[in-house]
Amino acid sequence: MELSLFSILLAVYLSSIIMLMGRLWWPIHNYMKRSYPDHLVTRWWPIVFIIQLIGYTIGAPFLWGCIVNDELQDRFITKYLVTIMEGE
Repeated sequence: MELSLFSILLAVYLSSIIMLMGRLWWPIHNYMKRSYPDHLVTRWWPIVFIIQLIGYTIGAPFLWGCIVNDELQDRFITKYLVTIMEGE
């Protein structure tokens, strides 16, 4: 298989989506599982996972800062959790 610019960009984009899921979704899921085991986000985690995956696929270029900067990651996770808890 020949290496082309498209295949390199696709690999970078897909790996960034995997890193976003690991750095954003996984800590949110673990916190919710520990603190609120009966919350809808915890009970329906496969659906939330798919929704987050689709959202990160669309919004990955806007969230690349959360991969490399721990402060942005913490701010995103905190704001996301506050938003989830406001809906209750």
